[in-house]
Amino acid sequence: MFRFIRRFFRKAAPPPPPGSSPQELWRSDFSSSPGRFAEVDEERYALRLAEGTLRLDLRRGSLFAWADCGDYRYGDASIEAELRFGGPGPKRAAGLLLRKLDDSSFLYTLVSSDGEARLDLVFNGEPRALVPWVACPWAAGADEMVLSVVLRGPRVVVLVNGRFALEAEDDSLDLGGVAFGAQSYDGPATIELRSVRVDSRPLEAEADYLRFARVVAAAPDQRRRLAEGLFSLGYYVPALVQLRKIADGSGATAADRFLEAECLLRLELYDEAAKAVDACLALEPGMDNALEERFNLLYLRGDYVGLRDALASDLERVGRSPRLANLLGHAHYNLGAWAEAAEAYGAAAAGDPDMPIYSRNGAAALEKTGDLVAAAARWLAAARGFYDQGAWDDAEDCSRRLRGLGYDAASLDSLDGLVAYGRGDEKTAAAILGKLWKRGKADAPAAYVYGLIAAGSGERGGAIKAFRRATELEPGRAIYRYRLAESLFMAGEPFGSELAAAIEAAPDDGWTLNLAGQAALTAGDAERAITLFARAKERLPDQSAPAVNLSEAYTAVGRHEEAVSVLGDWPASSAQAANRLGNAYAASGRLDAAAAAYGEAVALAGPTGDPDLPEYRVNLAAALMELGRWPDAEDALRRSLEERDDARAMYLMGDIAAEYGDSSRAELAYRAAVDRDGGDSAARKRLAAHYLSRRRYDKAEAEARAIEAIDPAAAAGLLAAIREATVETLSCASCEREWVVPRPVPAAPRPKLRGEPPDDSPAGSCPSCGKVFCVACRKDGLVDGRFTCPDCGERLNLNDDRVRWIVLERLKGLPE
Repeated sequence: MFRFIRRFFRKAAPPPPPGSSPQELWRSDFSSSPGRFAEVDEERYALRLAEGTLRLDLRRGSLFAWADCGDYRYGDASIEAELRFGGPGPKRAAGLLLRKLDDSSFLYTLVSSDGEARLDLVFNGEPRALVPWVACPWAAGADEMVLSVVLRGPRVVVLVNGRFALEAEDDSLDLGGVAFGAQSYDGPATIELRSVRVDSRPLEAEADYLRFARVVAAAPDQRRRLAEGLFSLGYYVPALVQLRKIADGSGATAADRFLEAECLLRLELYDEAAKAVDACLALEPGMDNALEERFNLLYLRGDYVGLRDALASDLERVGRSPRLANLLGHAHYNLGAWAEAAEAYGAAAAGDPDMPIYSRNGAAALEKTGDLVAAAARWLAAARGFYDQGAWDDAEDCSRRLRGLGYDAASLDSLDGLVAYGRGDEKTAAAILGKLWKRGKADAPAAYVYGLIAAGSGERGGAIKAFRRATELEPGRAIYRYRLAESLFMAGEPFGSELAAAIEAAPDDGWTLNLAGQAALTAGDAERAITLFARAKERLPDQSAPAVNLSEAYTAVGRHEEAVSVLGDWPASSAQAANRLGNAYAASGRLDAAAAAYGEAVALAGPTGDPDLPEYRVNLAAALMELGRWPDAEDALRRSLEERDDARAMYLMGDIAAEYGDSSRAELAYRAAVDRDGGDSAARKRLAAHYLSRRRYDKAEAEARAIEAIDPAAAAGLLAAIREATVETLSCASCEREWVVPRPVPAAPRPKLRGEPPDDSPAGSCPSCGKVFCVACRKDGLVDGRFTCPDCGERLNLNDDRVRWIVLERLKGLPE
């Protein structure tokens, strides 16, 4: 009795020490606390306790984030998580990180909102799929899912909503932490963790493993899906294991036996593969794929006579299948029947022109017959097919064979140049194609690729000539028309007719529509540009450029919200789109958001070596300056200038120096910007304004005059400011005659005036009202020989230094 009562007063056991491997049962339903998870609020994601659940907010698309469940390590364990996706929406996924050694080594399993599951390994930062996405039909459309995992040695078994989803074996990690993770794809996502259970007690974990084994054994359909997924990754042995378990359980279908044969064939176990094919055909005698694989196995096992005879007895099937025609060609070729082999290969090539291997096989057979002309035609067809597929080694092999047959050298040089360009070897491609171009022997593809190389190296004129030649040789190729129009547009030359021809050749081509939109926007027709960019965006959903351009067009017409929204999730993965988002925010006055977007552009561009990175840094600096964050702006500009000399970065650096009161450094920065780009009116305006503030009026005027042709309005404003600072205008109160006086007024002595002042000279100023009158207006109203004010009657005098200076200047021009 006392022992029973003492249990109620016993202290709770202390929590396991961090970093240990406890044998425990730990669970949390997050009703009052986040448990072993730590709440986080970062720019990209946040983890918070809300309404009795743990919510992981992914604030952008294409993001994988996780939160660690304490600092404990588990080996064999049974772990369960109850997840909620929050209703319909774009695909997102959530799950568990397991045996997490650190942030670069862990297993993770995910279940998606559309009812699929997968298992992956990340080891030393290198990801590898253990099981690809496998459909779990019973979970499709479910808002809540229970993800259960048992770890036992190298084996991992995963259940979704109590049913077997997948299993795999991997011995890369044997101990590590647990974490809750989620993945967004096409936009932000929120996933809730409603509860979690971790049971690392050996007996209980083993009991769960045995219980799971019974569930797994009763799921042959899911094993089939798993086997197909493993096969797609090239994991033939694991796929074979799943298929054998199906056969040992409920019994294999014909499709199971065929997939088993495919696994064995790729493992080069041809005898066993043949038995699997026979078993498949015993279940379904008319399965075409299995019949073709039986013929293929005869070839792989070297039974050419048997293959020939079997195919000859089923010529109707051979006529329907290019693959079987090719196998018949193999049988004849290996038996020395060259003509028959060439005929069979020819039938295969005619049946499937997209398989250049058939043409190559036919070419080899025709060479054996001695028909070198026909062989060359087949080699050429094969070369072109391999080139279109990007099979560069095969295309080069065909070129070498053609040279051996004495085929036209210029055509083969063209092919070799195209292959080199396809490989990324622009230096070799430029050398080969350049020689053809200079000799006037470049065909249309060679001229086109030579134009691409010229455009990439900044030789816009050469690119235009090459693209124009390509269009002349093949007028109907839309891509040639598009490249020519694009190059003319970028060079500032007339391009309208070529753009129209490109649109006519391919009216729905996304890139051509995008170029048309750029042309419309440049011409000031933003509304038409919006229409064109929208069409381009529809046709190029996987490209960010049309969305970026459409955003710019929306900004041009003041549709700022649409300029932001049309970018979608591109700013999360495209530096160019993130920069455009910053521009859209800046145009609408949302400077904090603009600075954040520019910062994202910098972060995305940095690791990729994006040549526009310096521009993104300058945009970031400009936004930070508007926000008064001068040190941060200066740091961004300094980094930009380390990467590239840029006039805008230089004059913004001058603005910062001016803000700090360092006029000498500001002048040096403005001067450097002007020296870097004399046509940049913004730099010259700043330098002129700086000289004006320092009262160096001659230099200020020189800079203002320098931009009159570039920006007349800005030049006029500067010159007016200089005039305002250097001269003052007085006028006659009667006739409004004007006189200009320097600022400050030069010394004007008070001599006795002799002679009659000219009519255009001031007569003086009134001491009472201050008005100034000219001699012409007051000479007829003299009183006692003195000029007077018509309003006050007072005598005019020359006490005003400005008036006296003007009078003296006028008298200097009179004869003695």
